[in-house]
Amino acid sequence: MSFWICADETPNVDSYYVFEKTISASHGATLTAKVCGDARYQLFVNGALACEGPCQGPQYVKYYETVDLSPYLADGENTLTARVLFVTEDSFISLFRASRPAFWLDGTLTENDAIRSVCTDKTWTCRREDNVRLYRQGFRSLAPMEEHLADASQTAIAVRELYEPDLDSRGFNPYGLNELYILEPRPIPQMETRAPQAMTVVRQGNGYIELDAGVYTTAKLSLKFHANAGTTVRVIYAECYGTPTDKHHHYPQKNVRDDFANPKNVIMGSFDTLHATGREQSFSPFWYRTFRFIRLEFDPDCDFLLSELTYSPYFYPLDGDGQFECSDPRLNEMWRISRNTVLCCMHEMYVDCPYYEQQQYDMDSALEMLYTFRMGSDTRMPRKSLIDLAHSQLPDGMLQANYPSTNVQVIPDFTLFWVLMARDYLRYTKDTATVHSLLGTIDKALSAFENLKNTDGLISPTRYWHFVDWVPSWNRGVPPGGDDEPLTVTCLMYAAALRAAAEICQGIGKNARADEYTVRANEMIDAVNRLCYDGEIGLYRNTPTRHEFSQHTTLWAILSGAVCKDAAGALIDRTFDGHVRVEVCTFSMNHYMFRALESADRYCYAPRLFDGWQRMIDLHCTTWCEKPNDSRSECHGWSAAPTYELSAMVLGVYPTADGYASVRIKPDFRTHDLMWARGTVPTPHGVITVAWERQDNTVTLSVTLPTDDIYAEIQLPGGEIYHQITRTAVYKIQMI
Repeated sequence: MSFWICADETPNVDSYYVFEKTISASHGATLTAKVCGDARYQLFVNGALACEGPCQGPQYVKYYETVDLSPYLADGENTLTARVLFVTEDSFISLFRASRPAFWLDGTLTENDAIRSVCTDKTWTCRREDNVRLYRQGFRSLAPMEEHLADASQTAIAVRELYEPDLDSRGFNPYGLNELYILEPRPIPQMETRAPQAMTVVRQGNGYIELDAGVYTTAKLSLKFHANAGTTVRVIYAECYGTPTDKHHHYPQKNVRDDFANPKNVIMGSFDTLHATGREQSFSPFWYRTFRFIRLEFDPDCDFLLSELTYSPYFYPLDGDGQFECSDPRLNEMWRISRNTVLCCMHEMYVDCPYYEQQQYDMDSALEMLYTFRMGSDTRMPRKSLIDLAHSQLPDGMLQANYPSTNVQVIPDFTLFWVLMARDYLRYTKDTATVHSLLGTIDKALSAFENLKNTDGLISPTRYWHFVDWVPSWNRGVPPGGDDEPLTVTCLMYAAALRAAAEICQGIGKNARADEYTVRANEMIDAVNRLCYDGEIGLYRNTPTRHEFSQHTTLWAILSGAVCKDAAGALIDRTFDGHVRVEVCTFSMNHYMFRALESADRYCYAPRLFDGWQRMIDLHCTTWCEKPNDSRSECHGWSAAPTYELSAMVLGVYPTADGYASVRIKPDFRTHDLMWARGTVPTPHGVITVAWERQDNTVTLSVTLPTDDIYAEIQLPGGEIYHQITRTAVYKIQMI
């Protein structure tokens, strides 16, 4: 029988516990196992890492791995070692745990045609690692940093059998009572750990060495060194070089990100601490680390020898089905940086930033999902993110702003981003079963806003954080007055979310509900047009009474359908013409600004937005920052909008029916003044290949479809429309 086993003590500090068992196996034996742990584990077979988990997820689910351990077996005795991380309450914000470190393994060993079980029970041993202390550096949600003492002491702890899980019952007994751990199979693959990479020494001196990975990364670190006994070695991880600021800042003032030649620039950030034993030591942290630069600090008077420092990039194993290349090296670099940004924010869930919170936020995930669809054909992470966030719904209908999370944070607009995310997920996958299962969550989320309508028909302020965007002049990202009166953006976003929900319902045959959502959207738009539109200025105010304006109200007026066609184009023109102060979108909202420009036939303004990404390239960024100017985070998934723009606009591929049953191909030949572009766009049917080249006034466009099942409409600049009926077709276009 296979039991959940635990250390028979209730820890009061973050610690590592090691569960171990020795088994015998003959040459050619195979071993497969289901594995899980609480709160987090690494499973080694004969010292080799075989798997890790459990995959981060909702509070009431523990995902288990099904893993083939056969490649790690040796002829004779074999040691199974599970290193389990126990965290105290709220110390690691995205991990839920019970009161004790626990582990479960249910394995089947086959040798010489005989089958026997390899399972966790009281014959396993357990010991607590007393030489490793775990700590935080200012951010509870950051992965725990480690301090390794010179004394390699461990304490034996009794093993206790908790219970034998019943996978057939899916975690509930016949009376509907749950087991301690409700087990479900891991919904996404194991993370990909790539080949070790060396780092380059860029500065060194008395008591320090600074190294450059050459690119921002999330990685498993491997360090070997020798230092005099009693020496303290600090391993500091930094996103970039910068100049120290006042004591209230946890990050430096930044300019050129790799300017190590400037003596004022330093490496500062999170660190691990190692105490030397006088012998060669090895160190590899339990959790991945995020960095571009690493600084090693040690006693200047000690004999310090660095024999190895390598890193193995660690990401979600996203395929490379989505590709882009063009005649402008600047845009090619934007594609590469965007891809690296998304990968660094994509592990067992989408994260806002890998260096700080490592939290899955609704708005960030809605955008990262869209960028993922442009980069690869694997839809498992988008589906998991959508479902994870649905698990966070509160009694009033709002979703938590980030989840999984042991804290509750609510940003009302982020609930609306999740509804838009569900619509986009259906559009790209046609996974009607998943979206159908979320209809109740969608309806309750929208009802939360309907219940907030005041007597004027607008959305009243809430007790939550009314974040919109990191506009420099807005305190906490909230437009002035947004905590006291209705926000126009929220009202318009609500209308856009209602229209998105109506489209979902139409797609799965819920026409009556779709009609209801459409009526509610129209009512909200009528109220906004009546109370928030400034007829004298020709723009939407940020709130009903304040004469302050932003691009945000313009773009959501267009995306909600409050203004259409020529009126939308005129609204864009007034927003950009400078006749009145208009606050500008930052990276978090630029994707939606691009969509408004596209919808209003004003994509000619797009280069103004692209200038922000060019400035980051000029500063030698290798991932995209959270916001312009004083950015804390150097890597934020929501800023990877060029991925979408280059795929959907320059190549011009966009699904016009759910699951790419039909597709519009409308390449943009003009905006970026390119001579040629080519690439591939992932679909559920395979990749669509688009290539075009301009010579004088003639453009040659080639389109290859993956299957005859896709209906493609080719839209050309002169208004010509072709219906492609062959897998590959070539079009000659005369430009005016």
